[in-house]
Amino acid sequence: MDASEREFEDLAQLFKALGHPLRLQILMQTLDGEFCVQEIGDRLDRNQPNVSQHLTVLRERGLVIPRRRGKKVCYRLANEDIREIIMRAMGVVRGDGAQ
Repeated sequence: MDASEREFEDLAQLFKALGHPLRLQILMQTLDGEFCVQEIGDRLDRNQPNVSQHLTVLRERGLVIPRRRGKKVCYRLANEDIREIIMRAMGVVRGDGAQ
């Protein structure tokens, strides 16, 4: 498969966004549905500004989609391909992903 220089740059940016443990934990939370920033922070025992900062990176890379619920902003996975990437990578880490 031939890939353009731009595609490699985009892929590197995707992996960079996935390269922080807290961002991966946030994405794991959104595998179960849509959650507001405070809910994610409570589940991960992190403060709202810290979670918001990482959600901004994930949003900018197109990994999560925000939605307003009154005064709150809630996030969900942008698409099912992201779920597949995370689950396959977790399988590799756990040793059950190689086939």
